Amino acid sequence: MILETTRTTITPLAKSDIPEIMEMYHEPDSNKFIPPLLDKNEDYYIDFLNKKIEYNKNEIGFWTVRHTTDNAFIGTVNLNQFADTDMIHIGCHLKREYWNQGYAFELMSRLRDYGIEDKHLKAIHGIFSEEHEVSAKLLEKLNFVFFKSWIENEKQINIYRYTP
Repeated sequence: MILETTRTTITPLAKSDIPEIMEMYHEPDSNKFIPPLLDKNEDYYIDFLNKKIEYNKNEIGFWTVRHTTDNAFIGTVNLNQFADTDMIHIGCHLKREYWNQGYAFELMSRLRDYGIEDKHLKAIHGIFSEEHEVSAKLLEKLNFVFFKSWIENEKQINIYRYTP
């Protein structure tokens, strides 16, 4: 399953993508708001990515994003089941050089539409830590609305939801 936007090509995560993803993970503040990836080591990251590749064998939920014109690595996106819940959640992780250029909105719009139109999902969730105000603004711009919150590891986690 290949998805496209005006500027990007979105392909299922592959082992060949791991070196570029690892570079992104090591950028300053790359994982600041992604608790499962915060302060982890190389082995953890590689295992984490290999599990995502394995997950994709049953249902594609993790993709790599590249620029359409030069195939430059931009980041990763996901649309997958959240932990042990029945919620499908959406996410975007970009290299620093692509921040604040509209890529997150472009990619999340495409994934949201794919989830609703092609996968016929009844709802898509955005799950993030309260202090990540950029995620709240992005999700609101994508017409997600606040759904609920909970405390995990002494931090508030917010859930926004999109329903068609």
